[in-house]
Amino acid sequence: MRHAAIIAGLEGALQANASAELALSLQRYFPEPIRLLGVSNTEVVKIAARAFARHPALSADEWLALAEHFAQSHGYHEHFILASALVAKVAPGLDDEGRLLERLQAWLETDVSNWAQCDDLCIKPLYIYLKRRPHLLERIYAWGQSDSPWCRRASNVALVKFVGRSENFDLEQMFANCKRLLADGDPYVQKGIGWMLKVASQYELQPVLAFVRKHLSLMERPTLRYAIEKLPAEMRRTFTQA
Repeated sequence: MRHAAIIAGLEGALQANASAELALSLQRYFPEPIRLLGVSNTEVVKIAARAFARHPALSADEWLALAEHFAQSHGYHEHFILASALVAKVAPGLDDEGRLLERLQAWLETDVSNWAQCDDLCIKPLYIYLKRRPHLLERIYAWGQSDSPWCRRASNVALVKFVGRSENFDLEQMFANCKRLLADGDPYVQKGIGWMLKVASQYELQPVLAFVRKHLSLMERPTLRYAIEKLPAEMRRTFTQA
């Protein structure tokens, strides 16, 4: 009963902050129609924080169960963003031997329905969780072999904030994953490759240049464009004129 009341309160908070104007504005970032309430990500995070402050006695497992409810509701886009925000609140203190990765992989494979949900999950709760457990980074590369395009995208996006910042980030594993995904037909997987290579180029320029040169004939134009975005203009031209 307590959980039902909390769910109702969270639903009510989302509805109270809904904006048809913002929903219409946000839709332009998605090529396909999505169900939007029109609540900004910033406001969703505030809603999650207020719920945590209001219910300090709830355990991490209870919050994860509430997050699961919203991740699987498939009602509105913001439901999943709320699930992500709830996980981010408990992620730092979890002592679960990596089980959260299994839960979030399942969400990526079953419940994520657009790039924004995928990236929010990667950049917020996954980053927070992995930052305190860098020995688990290597598990993410296996996601590149998933049947889910969102999971394959996440195999790069979940690690972009660790490039050049963590000794547990394995550059060779990253290149191997990118190479495996170069033939992937999903445009968001391709953009994930480009994003990873772009960030890596700012820390490991020569290895990234060598990778791009070696696999240039296999790279789709948008992937290449993302990958070389941060290079000096003259260096970019050597790739675009090839």
